[in-house]
Formats: sequence, C-alpha cells, structure tokens
Amino acid sequence: MRISESIYSVVAAMLLIPTLIHCTSSESDEVARKKSTKKDKPKINFEIGTPSRQKVGQMVQLPAEFKAFQEVNIYPKADGFVEQVLVDRGSVVRKGQVLMILDSPESEERLVAARSNTLKANALLVASKEHYRRLKSSSKVPGSVSALDLETAHARMMADSASLLGEEANLRALTKIKSYLTVTAPFDGIITERNVHPGALVGLGAKMEGPMMVLQQQNPLRLVIDVPETYAMSLKKGDVVSFSVNTLPNQTFREKISRRASNMNEKFRSETVEIDVPNNAGKFKPGMFAEVILSTEGTPNAFSVPSSAVIASTERQYIIRVTDGRAQFVDVRKGQQSGELTEVFGNLNADDKILLNPRDDLKEGTLVQ
Repeated sequence: MRISESIYSVVAAMLLIPTLIHCTSSESDEVARKKSTKKDKPKINFEIGTPSRQKVGQMVQLPAEFKAFQEVNIYPKADGFVEQVLVDRGSVVRKGQVLMILDSPESEERLVAARSNTLKANALLVASKEHYRRLKSSSKVPGSVSALDLETAHARMMADSASLLGEEANLRALTKIKSYLTVTAPFDGIITERNVHPGALVGLGAKMEGPMMVLQQQNPLRLVIDVPETYAMSLKKGDVVSFSVNTLPNQTFREKISRRASNMNEKFRSETVEIDVPNNAGKFKPGMFAEVILSTEGTPNAFSVPSSAVIASTERQYIIRVTDGRAQFVDVRKGQQSGELTEVFGNLNADDKILLNPRDDLKEGTLVQ
C-alpha cells in the first residue's frame, strides 16, 4: 500500500512541473513586454519661441444699416384744423417750403385783440408822457405845480410804459403762434410719411397716434456699423472701407469713415462707426442693409504668438512660459487673429520663452527639457 502511494506522488509531481514552467515563462514575458513598452514610449519634443511684435492684420466682414442723415417727425405746434396739405408721401421738398396750412379762428381773433390792446396801451403811454412833460415844465415856476402831482404823473407814465411792454409781448407771442399754422420744411429732404388730411383736428390737445408727417434727408445717407471692441481700436477717422448691398450685386463701394462714437456699448461691447455715403442717384434707401469689409492693421504694441501656443479651457485661456526650466501658466486675452498668428494681452515680455506646441495636460511647475 505504501509503495502505491509513493508511485502516485511521483507521477503527480512530474505532471505539475510543466505547468509551473509555463506560468513562470508567461510572467517573464509580461514583465519583458512592459519594460519594452516603457522603453519604446516616444518622447514629446516641445518647441520654444518668444512673443513677437508682428502686426496681425485681418479682413473683417460686418453688417451695417443705412439711415437718413437727418430725420424729423413733424408735429403741430398750435391747435387747429388742417386746411391744406401741399405735399404727399415721396415729395421732394426744400428747406423753408410750405408743407401744410392749418386754420385756427380763435388764434386769429386773439391776435386782432392783442393788436388793439397794444395800440390802446401805446396811446395811453403817449398821453401820460405828454401830461408829465407839461407838469414838469410848469413846475419850473415856483408854486404852480405841487410835488405830489408831479410824482403822480411820473408814476402814471411808468405804469403805462409797463402796460405797453406787456401788450407787445402778448402780441409777439400770438404772432408766433399764428406762424405755427404754416408748417414748413426744416431742411431739404423727402416726405416719407403723411398721416393727416384736410379737416383733421391737430394740436397739443388733440389725440394723435403719430406725427403729421415724417421728413428725411436722404442725400447723403449715414451707413452705421457696430464694430466689436477687438477691431475698433485699430480704426481711425478717414480710413477707407469697402461695402456692398444685396440689391446691387457685383458692385463694391468705397468710402471714408466720417465719425466714431468714441464710446463702447456696454451691452454688445462695440463702438458705433458712421460713414457718409453720397446718394445723388437715390440708389440707397434708409433701412437697407449692407456688408462692410474692414481691413484692420492689428492692435498697436500687442504681442503676437502662434495660435497653437494658446490653450483655452472652460475656465481660462493661457500660454505656458518656461521659467527656470519649469512650466509656468500665464493668463492671456486673445485679440485679432490672422492665419496662424493671434494677438495676446497679458503679463508677457519680449524675451519670454514660451511653448509653441503645449499640451493641455501639462501641469504647472513640470520640468520642461
């Protein structure tokens, strides 16, 4: 029985030896493979450069809108009825031309009364002046005129003079109101709206849904552009820009910048720029849209770096500067971009060493070789 057990143990040991040899061989191969993989892992070569002062020019296409050079809503300055309307929508008018005549019988009656009161006050003043003159002349004879009578005559003359000044002021005011009944054009332009007809009651007390007329000066026109802050700083008055309109295909127009707002819109972070566009032929209309092409020269004294050097994340945008052989993150703000160059603004110097091909997984303080 003991001999059989010994034989069985020997056979089992002989069967287990190949299995152990196979496992040991597999483990050795795995270790060798890991070492080989670690050894063969490619190294990343970083390119190092410096910021430059090269200007980043760019062609920018922006929407714009034509607006009237001058526009006025014409409302009545006095109460009255519309008697005549001498122009209509689309009429070309000149400065001072009569557009409309209003009728106000009450104003005419008040004006006649004011004229009468002015004449009456003037006559009283003439009489009081003559009375005072005579009393003063008689007072040269001692005892002929009392001092009280002379002072009373002088006071009467001054009161009549003040009364005349008041009546003359009232007459001028009523005359001015009467002139308001004749509506004239304040400048050359085109009537674009007409909202009243003869017989209509107009005035300060009348319920009016809109102006009686709208007058626009359409030659020249204002081409209004909202230029983003990034590009506005490189523009200046007198720069020539190109623009086109959809209604005139295959045509490009060029005009100079006439004025700038010199103020940034807080909501859109843009500056309003205007271009005066001659419109002798009437080919442009207020309200038309245009596409403006701006050629910017870059921001003065801005640094430019390859676009690949700027890393942008959800929290920040930065470049990696190499300081004492280690990576240092520098927060920057992007400016204009053209081709492979981008303007950046931040704590940079011209002799800084920066990574031109950084990795977003590179940690700050990492040794860079």
